[in-house]
Amino acid sequence: MTVKIFACVTAVAGAAALTLATMIALVRGTILAVSIGDPSLRILVVSADLVLGTILLVGCIYLATHLAVRILGVGNAEFPPLPNDAFPVDSRPGDPSKN
Repeated sequence: MTVKIFACVTAVAGAAALTLATMIALVRGTILAVSIGDPSLRILVVSADLVLGTILLVGCIYLATHLAVRILGVGNAEFPPLPNDAFPVDSRPGDPSKN
C-alpha cells in the first residue's frame, strides 16, 4: 500500500514538473522566436514552436494519464453496463412526429 501511495505521489510530482518544464521551454522559445528580425524566418520558427509545443503538451498529458492508469490498475476493469432506456424511441413524450 505504501509503495502505491509513493508511486502516485511520484507520478503526480513528475507529471507536474514535466509540464512546468515544458511550459517554461515553450515560453522561452516563443520569446526568442518573436525577437527574430526576418519575417519569413520568424513565421517558420513560430510555426515550429506551435507544433512542438502541441506535441510536448499532449505528450505530458498522455504520460500523466498513462501512469495514473498503470498505478491505479484500472486498465483491465470491466466496462460498466449500459443503463436501461426508460423511454424507448417509439414512445417518447412530447415527440412531435407522433401527433
